[in-house]
Amino acid sequence: MTGVLRRGLLIAMAGLVTSGCFAPQPPMFGDGRSVPTELSREPVPVRPGQDGTWAVILPEAGLFGEGRSVARLRDGERAGWRTELQAEFALTSRQPGEPHSALTHGTTTVLVGGREGRTGPSSVASLDPYRGTVAWRRELPPGTRVSLPQDISTAVLLTTTCTAKSCRLTGWNIGSGGRLWSRTVPGPVKVLDSCRGDALAPESGLRTYCPPYLVTGDRVGTVGLEDGAVRWETGLRPPSGTVDRIARYHDRTVTVTAPAVGSCRATVLASGSGSGEGDRGWRHDFVWDQPQAPRDPETGCRWDRRIPLYVGHTMVLPDKDGALVVDPYFGTLHPGRRLAPGEYLVSEGTGRETVRAQGHLDRALSKDSGRSDRPAGLGPGSRAIGRNFWQDGDRLVYVDRGEVMWEGRSDCRAFGQPDKGGTVSYCDGGQLVRLGATHRD
Repeated sequence: MTGVLRRGLLIAMAGLVTSGCFAPQPPMFGDGRSVPTELSREPVPVRPGQDGTWAVILPEAGLFGEGRSVARLRDGERAGWRTELQAEFALTSRQPGEPHSALTHGTTTVLVGGREGRTGPSSVASLDPYRGTVAWRRELPPGTRVSLPQDISTAVLLTTTCTAKSCRLTGWNIGSGGRLWSRTVPGPVKVLDSCRGDALAPESGLRTYCPPYLVTGDRVGTVGLEDGAVRWETGLRPPSGTVDRIARYHDRTVTVTAPAVGSCRATVLASGSGSGEGDRGWRHDFVWDQPQAPRDPETGCRWDRRIPLYVGHTMVLPDKDGALVVDPYFGTLHPGRRLAPGEYLVSEGTGRETVRAQGHLDRALSKDSGRSDRPAGLGPGSRAIGRNFWQDGDRLVYVDRGEVMWEGRSDCRAFGQPDKGGTVSYCDGGQLVRLGATHRD
């Protein structure tokens, strides 16, 4: 009996080893034993813009686009291609939904066109990711806004054309370009894009559910992506002023007004929640002041709506008395943390928040007197790329346990590729280089 059990145990152990449970783990960045090694080198598919990056960059799909050029890298059985766009669709804007920009979802790229004499988008077109050709195109009436709202499984191209009397909303299938639905909402209505243009932080990754919002003088509602049905939220009346930003956190809607002209007063208002014990929501009134921003000529306030209000995992309310850092869901219902006047939060790509102020050393928000995660010797403009990689201007370094293990120069904004085992790619002149981890000798 003992022999049988022993043989069974040996067989089970062998199965675990062969299945990988006890097998040697492959090299990984940050494991304390690995250094970068060059995996591939090929011509840069499209030259990046002056800011060192591309208007369209989808590393998982191998897609890069800037100016009038879009290309797809060849990868195994995936065919590569390069196409030249019409001048109307030249990719020069970094603001998704604006003329000469792009909206992306998965491998789908929707081009937003612009023409002389038009202040807004002139047309939209979808790029076939497999052939590089235009799959479909739609002309837009003057004054139309374009966005790409989404939920967990669906993304719909939304076009809105508003007047003082009504708003016409139309949902389009991003794959076929077919019209899904159209709806006219009467009265003066403002449509907000909670995914990108009017989000608290367009690049935060909070896009699991970001529906289009409608804001009137006394109501806030959402538009269903599948049928265009309008659902007005009960118990949520927009604050006075101009609702400028909006976000959805679980079952709670958070609205933020633009600072008022002259006084710079602003309001953050969150709807009530039915989860758990429930609550009536929360509100915070303050005088808007972003120390890192110049004064806006229209309002006279230090305000730049491109600066995210969601940094790392926290919400930042730029109060003149000192920025208030709160949980984005519970807000002022839970104790927050107030920074000193002149301090503000930045994210260096690590997922943790860094406190910055002119004339002072950066420090981590999570520590009362600790330095930021940024390695010594790198400037405040540095950012983390993947695990243990940092870029400071054109300098690219790999740091492990405080020691620089590899250093190079990049002529573009380097980027990580989690789908390829956490590899990092950068530009060496006209070459796109991909780095992977290998164990040190």
